[in-house]
Amino acid sequence: MRTLIERLARVPLGAVGLAIALCAAMAAGHVLLVRHIHDTGGEEWPQWVGRSTIESYWGLLPLAFLALWARRQQRTGRLGRVGAALLAAGPVAALLIAVAAVVWGGILARGDLPASVMSLELLFYVMMLGVLVTGIAFLLDAGVRWWGAAMIVGLLADFVMPLALSAVYVVFGILLTVAALRSGREDVSVEPAVEPAH
Repeated sequence: MRTLIERLARVPLGAVGLAIALCAAMAAGHVLLVRHIHDTGGEEWPQWVGRSTIESYWGLLPLAFLALWARRQQRTGRLGRVGAALLAAGPVAALLIAVAAVVWGGILARGDLPASVMSLELLFYVMMLGVLVTGIAFLLDAGVRWWGAAMIVGLLADFVMPLALSAVYVVFGILLTVAALRSGREDVSVEPAVEPAH
């Protein structure tokens, strides 16, 4: 686990920013695609195609947020660790559903996954709580308060206006990337994932 956290902490900040912006664009594309299909009376993509392509943002976005947390884990303390644990539900659920959908629908050609398997989607609500908790942890960390504000505003805005989450997170991702470029070195804000031995 420590090795994974160390690797996440070393992902360049610019790459994390680009990943967040890309996920936000994919989320917006997903919403617009579904709207277009419903408006034109077309057929939705097979579940296994969607889960392995455009809907992969369900797993990639919380993974990017985990990479941000890994950079600041020593400063976010217990609250940050709780938020990270909740965030981890997102990538796990996304991977399980995607693999199951590919096997069930793509390989076995049995259509969409049964409702009992799709109950795994409940883990995405756990992940959303993780975004909120991690955002609060960042708000309490003077060095990255704006990270927390962006995460929380994006999450809450999604419940108020369609595509608001995507708009906020695209800007967040771009700002992270710009901050990394301006810093001149990608390891800004990285802290040791493990306390040194004394």
